[in-house]
Amino acid sequence: MKRCVVLCALALVLAALVAAPASAAMQINFGLKAGASFSNVKWSDDDGSEAMLIQPTVGGFLLVPLGSTLALQPEVNYIVHGEKWEDVTEKFGYLQIPVLLRVKLMQEGKIVPVLFAGPSVSFLMSATESGFGSVKEFFKSTDIGAVIGVGGVFGQGQMKGLVDLRYVFGFTNNYAAEFGYTMKTAAFVLTGGIIF
Repeated sequence: MKRCVVLCALALVLAALVAAPASAAMQINFGLKAGASFSNVKWSDDDGSEAMLIQPTVGGFLLVPLGSTLALQPEVNYIVHGEKWEDVTEKFGYLQIPVLLRVKLMQEGKIVPVLFAGPSVSFLMSATESGFGSVKEFFKSTDIGAVIGVGGVFGQGQMKGLVDLRYVFGFTNNYAAEFGYTMKTAAFVLTGGIIF
């Protein structure tokens, strides 16, 4: 399953690069963004007392045009999922690689709204629980998921600003220990950035 998602994502990127016009008019842009993730991982035994964890997030992306309104947007992001309850805080740091199909809803304007969605694969970089330190050995190293969201691009000329709000969620049970529990990631992510 993991290999299939990664291969599909790579195939999408390759297809976009081959299908995009090879003329000088085609311009691949890149961008940087930063913001915050509002996360509450979903444990199978949650009782509703858990609080959302707010953490910074950063990333970079490419915009590969597929036409006048469509683009492929592969990204590399650092995102922290987690939750808080009582005096305990869990944090799971992931290197997330989504491959998004991006649609502009208008050709031009002061603010151009966009929609995007696509699969993602995330690699666990760290896992900590307050009072215990690192608990990475109890969690799987890869999380397969998806991203959906809306955004806006503003500004004229070569450099443009952007904002985006997205929901990221994992399909994988990330808990690897044999205690019968499951844990899945989920977060709303709000970022702002620059397209070069």
